[in-house]
Parts: sequence; structure tokens; C-alpha cells
Amino acid sequence: MSRGIVIFVEGYSEMEFYAKLRDQIRSYIPQQRFKVDTLILKNLKGIGNYKTTIKRIFQEIIRQNPGVSFTVFLCYDTDVFEYSTKPIVNWSEVEKDLKAWGAKKIFHIKAKRSIEDWFLLDEGGILHYLNLSKGTKVSKNGGTKTIETLFKKGGKVYIKGSTRGFVDSLDIKLIMNNICPELKNLCKDLGVKCNDNNRKCT
Repeated sequence: MSRGIVIFVEGYSEMEFYAKLRDQIRSYIPQQRFKVDTLILKNLKGIGNYKTTIKRIFQEIIRQNPGVSFTVFLCYDTDVFEYSTKPIVNWSEVEKDLKAWGAKKIFHIKAKRSIEDWFLLDEGGILHYLNLSKGTKVSKNGGTKTIETLFKKGGKVYIKGSTRGFVDSLDIKLIMNNICPELKNLCKDLGVKCNDNNRKCT
């Protein structure tokens, strides 16, 4: 049986980021060939759609790829869960359903608070993109509001989900090396060892 991976993300910014991440991981692999035969990246267009949309999309993927055993990666920001009294998504139910529909393994990739905090790991790249000096003050609070403030200083407006050009300007390798623990299962399944101690992929 062939092996495959499905990466579910919650929005357009995440789609751009994980597409670049995929290409960066590929560059580490000899002959640039993943250990899996099929790699699919899907945008659920909102965290609430994890429950309502994932069934339809995953079942369609299974139907279109007979004979492929899929591992599923669920990628999302944690902020909506940290500040919610009632969980928006019941992950146990989502996992149970995915396994019932044929998923072999399921992993979660959580962007602490928001993916914007990951973007801010490349502070220099953001300042360069916005034509701001290296001495520009960057709030240590992080998150979307910090990026919105920087964009305003640079005469631009940051709209989550509309980041074309911005995400492409970021140093994905730098960001990747700083979030090794979150990515190690994905890297391993694709054929790259993630060294948590040295904070880099090998």
C-alpha cells in the first residue's frame, strides 16, 4: 500500500506558509523525494470547519486515492482555544471520525497563540519587507496585533488571510529551525530528521 500525508490548515495565510514549509523540507531530502507517495495540502477556510468540512474533504481524498494509507496533520492556531470557555472543536471527535474514515495516524501541529507568532520569528525579514529600519521597535507581546502595528508603520495594512508576497518574503528555514518540536512528526514522515537540541533539521 502506498503512503500519503494530508495537511489540513485553517486559512489562506497558513496555506502559503505550509506550501513554503513543504518546499523547504523537500530541499533537505536527497533527490528531493519525500518518503511518502502523495502529499496533499488542504485549506478548511476557518477553524470551525474542522468539524463540518473535514469529513467531506477527507472522504473525497480517500476516494480519489485508492490504495493510499494516509497520515493526517491538523494545523491550527491555539489562541481561539485559550480564550474560549467552550472548545470550538472537539479534537477527540475529529480524530475518531478521521480514523473511522481511514486515517492511519493523526498528528496536531499547533501554532502557539497564532501563526503570526511564527512569522515574527523572522523579525528581520518582516522589517525588510516593510522597508522599516532594523532599529524599529517590535512589541514583545507578539501575535497578530504586533504585525498589524508594524504594517501600519510601514504604510501597509495587514489582513489575515491576505498575505500574498509577505509570507513569501519570510525566511522559512529560520522559522522552521525555531519550531522544530512542533514540526518533528511531519518532518520525520517526509524523510527529514528534526534535531530538537540543535534547533535545526538535518
